Amino acid sequence: MKSTPRSRINLVLVPSVLLMIVFSVKGLEDTSAGTVPASFDVHILSNMFVEISETVGSSVVTINTRTTVTTIMPLFPDYSNPYIMNPSDDFPSPREQEYTTTSVGSGVIVSENGLILTNHHVAGDADVVEVILQNGETYFGELIGTDPATDLAVIHIEASGLPVITIGDSDDLRVGQWVLAVGSPFALGQTVTQGIVSYIGRSDIGLVDYERYIQTDAAINPGNSGGALVDLDGNLIGINTAITINSSGYQGIGFAIPVNLAMNVMEDLLEYGYVRRGWLGVSIQELTPGLAEHFGLAEGTYGILISQVLGDTPAREYGFQRGDIILTVNEQPLRSVAEFRNVIADIEPGTPVEIGVLRNGRDRTIEVVLGEREPDEPADIYYSSASEEYGWVLEELNRETARSLGDETLLGVLVLEIHLSGRVARAGIQAGDVILEIDGIEVRTISEVDRLIDSSKDTLFLIWRQGYSIYFML
Repeated sequence: MKSTPRSRINLVLVPSVLLMIVFSVKGLEDTSAGTVPASFDVHILSNMFVEISETVGSSVVTINTRTTVTTIMPLFPDYSNPYIMNPSDDFPSPREQEYTTTSVGSGVIVSENGLILTNHHVAGDADVVEVILQNGETYFGELIGTDPATDLAVIHIEASGLPVITIGDSDDLRVGQWVLAVGSPFALGQTVTQGIVSYIGRSDIGLVDYERYIQTDAAINPGNSGGALVDLDGNLIGINTAITINSSGYQGIGFAIPVNLAMNVMEDLLEYGYVRRGWLGVSIQELTPGLAEHFGLAEGTYGILISQVLGDTPAREYGFQRGDIILTVNEQPLRSVAEFRNVIADIEPGTPVEIGVLRNGRDRTIEVVLGEREPDEPADIYYSSASEEYGWVLEELNRETARSLGDETLLGVLVLEIHLSGRVARAGIQAGDVILEIDGIEVRTISEVDRLIDSSKDTLFLIWRQGYSIYFML
């Protein structure tokens, strides 16, 4: 039998061992939670993990997938015989070549008749999905629905009487709570690891459109994707999805999709074939300290800046304006763009929503009935804000150039080149951008740009980029 390389095996002293040692110290007191009995039996904790693993294990499956990929392979003349080589020979036409990729992931049984919840990146694009139960039974899975925006998918196998996992409530989670991760890392089926909840509502990871991950230090490795994250009652509280690593191994930072979100996505996929999400129809960006100062917000005030109101949208219909700062949704304060997008997406389309905004220094509330984001429609668009800290080549925009940019009605000044060491580059402005306004004043000529920049210490730019407008501070 071929031995496993030592470099692939890592032994880790898990936190539970340390806690067992602590609990065995007589007379230990915890002023926040009372006194730990001196006679505490560490085996109670061990048996608890055993029971959870035995209960949950049968509800977690291994998923093997096969996907056929077609590539274009270039061909070259045969120069193997130097006596017949002719440099003028034409290159043969490229040909298509198919090859099959395989991968391994995990899934969770959520109904007795064969519904399984997993990740989109596990099964969403696969041609063949093979599901292996804990007892070794193997089934071919059918993809019922998939949602790349949250990286979730639902598959079905023709079976009945399956062991269903108990669904928990991820809204009740607390940081520091113990959890177990169950899945098939590196194709090692029915693997259980233990850790705690490290953070709740982690976003801006950059994996999908809608992120609010449970972060955990329970070991999650390749193959765990789609598996179960459970609490100490054996309830499903998350779908393991991703890890942050510096190498190919476990680094103590894993992410799981909250089960409440996962179940809502699954219900929509089963009923509609896609996920219904609320939609406002704006381009938005984070409010940096410089932008906040320019718009007159008090230090420490959080909000979301609207850089553009898209046409034929609820935002346009209900009177939102470029430069509005969104402060609240249904009186709930907002601290980030990610939070705003998640809150809006979670609201049922057609629902009236009260949105608090700051406009020209005055607070107001706008009641808007949200639209529905179509599956192929962009979400409320987010652009990261510019940093605050001149090197460029400008050109006055003519109709022909505007047409080449995709909008012949576009008016402004085109940024032709950017020098990376210049101030505007550090501010985030790019070649191909069109300057629409400076400090709220429309510009049409280079001289107007120069005059407005020279007359202002801190300059607010409104930039057109690929069909959307964005604010930048210089």
